Amino acid sequence: MPTNPIDPATNRRNARQGHRTGRVDSVEGGMDRAIALGRAVLTGLVALAATGSVACSSAAQVEAVDRTVGAGQLEQFEYRRLAMGCEARLLLWSASEGQARAAARAAFARLTELDRSLSDYKPTGPVAEVAAGAGAAVATDETLIACLIASTSVAAASQGAFDPTAAPVTHLWREARHTDTLPTAADVDAAAALVDWTRLAIDPEAGTVALASPGMSLDLGGVAKGFAAEELLEVLTELGHPRALVDLGGDLALGDAPPERAGWRVLAGVGEGARVLELTQACVATSGATEQFIEADGRHLSHIVDPRSGWPVTHGRIVTAVVQRAAGRPAGAWSDALASAASVLSVPAAERLVAGFEGAMLAVQHEGTRPLFDGESLAGWTTTGGRYDGEAQWTVEDGELVGRTGAGGEGGLIYTDELFTACELELDVKLEYPYDSGIFLRMLPPDTGLKGAQVTLDHRPGGEIAGIYADGWLEHNPEAEAHFKKDEWNHVRVRTTGFDFRIEVWLNGTKVTDYRLPEGTPGYAPHGRIGLQVHPADADAASRSVRFRDIRVRSLPIFGEELFEENPKAAAGVLRPKAPAASDGESSDAGAWRDLLAKGLDGLMTRGDGEGYTVERGVLSIPSDGGGEIGTVDDFRDFRLTAEFNIARMANSGLYLRASREPGNSSYSGAEVQILDDYNWETETNSTLVDYQFTGGLYGAVAPPPLELKGYRPHGEWNRYEVLYRGSRLAVALNGLALYDVDTLALEVEPPFAQRAESGFIGFQRYPADTVEDQAAIRVRNFFVQPLR
Repeated sequence: MPTNPIDPATNRRNARQGHRTGRVDSVEGGMDRAIALGRAVLTGLVALAATGSVACSSAAQVEAVDRTVGAGQLEQFEYRRLAMGCEARLLLWSASEGQARAAARAAFARLTELDRSLSDYKPTGPVAEVAAGAGAAVATDETLIACLIASTSVAAASQGAFDPTAAPVTHLWREARHTDTLPTAADVDAAAALVDWTRLAIDPEAGTVALASPGMSLDLGGVAKGFAAEELLEVLTELGHPRALVDLGGDLALGDAPPERAGWRVLAGVGEGARVLELTQACVATSGATEQFIEADGRHLSHIVDPRSGWPVTHGRIVTAVVQRAAGRPAGAWSDALASAASVLSVPAAERLVAGFEGAMLAVQHEGTRPLFDGESLAGWTTTGGRYDGEAQWTVEDGELVGRTGAGGEGGLIYTDELFTACELELDVKLEYPYDSGIFLRMLPPDTGLKGAQVTLDHRPGGEIAGIYADGWLEHNPEAEAHFKKDEWNHVRVRTTGFDFRIEVWLNGTKVTDYRLPEGTPGYAPHGRIGLQVHPADADAASRSVRFRDIRVRSLPIFGEELFEENPKAAAGVLRPKAPAASDGESSDAGAWRDLLAKGLDGLMTRGDGEGYTVERGVLSIPSDGGGEIGTVDDFRDFRLTAEFNIARMANSGLYLRASREPGNSSYSGAEVQILDDYNWETETNSTLVDYQFTGGLYGAVAPPPLELKGYRPHGEWNRYEVLYRGSRLAVALNGLALYDVDTLALEVEPPFAQRAESGFIGFQRYPADTVEDQAAIRVRNFFVQPLR
């Protein structure tokens, strides 16, 4: 799991406090004795703890099934002991207690050896010896060499997002946790300079390991427990116990399924957003920052450290890596190290990384993911208001959203009440073969003249799964059918981004679709409802159904998640552009993203009242008194733009685009996207606004959707604008929802856009509002522009 600066004493306390099923008795040799737990066969529902690399504050659990095992059948036995800084747990089925105890004793003996070989907490042992001899080759044991070989394969593929030489930075943050004192940026930079897996030399034939220079050292906290868990499973299997589970503080190695079960049911994640995976012969590791962190300077710093920068991550997502076991494949080490790397990479980069390892898959539980279906009612859903209304029957049965054809084989869709543009949708679906269904995106009523797109779920002879359709095929996908399980539950994930559709689809963990609508294609809706379909069918289909469950969604930036990363040296929430090579799907005609606040006020110009502005740690504050504008020194014509803003109560401002530097009103010499306290303005001022005067409106020209649909957050919270301005095309999004996408030359406004500046500055309005009590009317961060050629 990820590098995790937690001391063993804390881990031991956490392990003792964790809830466990059944009674544990001590036996000879310090090995914990199993009991048959009422001689019940267990389902193996395993709750993975998102605890990082070493901590064991919660661990795997099993849920008993009230079913007695008959005489002569296998019985379940469970053994536990403390090792590797956490509780080790063995669950196995055996014909006798004596055989089970002997197998467990052998497994724990191997665990003792592994702990000695791989721990960086012990003052002596192979890891300490390699660090002490840094600068020269050090003879070491085969276990450490094997673990390092598996580690470096992930380090290379992740370009250092996982790094077994991360000890200088993990030890630095370990000390910070103990002392409640943050290291300085200089200390972090100095430690990070000693982290470099490419300077680790492994010679299996000579049996040596060499760190290139003094000060370097190893931390295998992000790989050791996964490696060890699979080693223990091998011991149990060789001794005749293939139906077994090894749990080392949440790192799992799973053997054959429990008796009368198809597999181990593994719970990936926590709470409502967790997924249930049914697995056999697999290794599983989960990493997340849900429990252990440092609060400092308004920042929530995880125990998970990015070895490339030396700084902890600040996101709250939970990742689970699964690797199927196979001969010659270090599944345990890979699952652990991949989860470690995925914790610090962006989600698209993590998905690409895991896809490059045979037998591997990734499950991600994000902050901000929320249910769309409560499992009890159709609240939040409607059968009208989209492009394909109909008379299909929709019911809730056993926590599932069930669709059937209506009278005479009528079909139809059920839609979300909410509108979406950029989002990620996850759900489980089960089709009673043969059946035709689909997932629809950006659905608006037919009278708008705008269409969305469909991800097909046509599970019939000649049908297609995960094709893209919009009143005609946009992309066929005959190969995806191979990843769809007939008459079983299938997990589907759909991600859509872009003012012009980009649609990505995963089936049961495998990416099967990545479609991009050509830029500027007319006739498509900027936003709309998500729809689930029952396709019209003949009378035979009336007895069959489509079933959906665990329907969840999260909003995304229009331009995707791959462009920016946390800036650890700035204020909480401040990002920085990634290197251009890291950007996924960028247009070939686009330049690099520029941080418009990187130079502070030196990189900006003001007009009108120029006093009182500040830029501190990446955040621009615009005063509530005076009047004027602050904007870029350079002019821009065609560009993509993103900016986050946080207003005070009763604030009024605007985002200027292509504003002329000549004297005059910037709202009309270029364009202004309005920013206002929509929640209070009309009430407090006893006025009625024109529709384009609300937040998101193109001032004097285009109204945004109403407040209840556009996802605008109230004063004191951060909102995000994303803008595409190319030629006469202007598209604006608020918090991932495209508000409009218009041809400005077609707008009937005064002055017409044909008479406005073709290029100009980008900036913000300083509006003199006596009603604002705060010193700053608006704060701005993550103000980035990407020129288009």
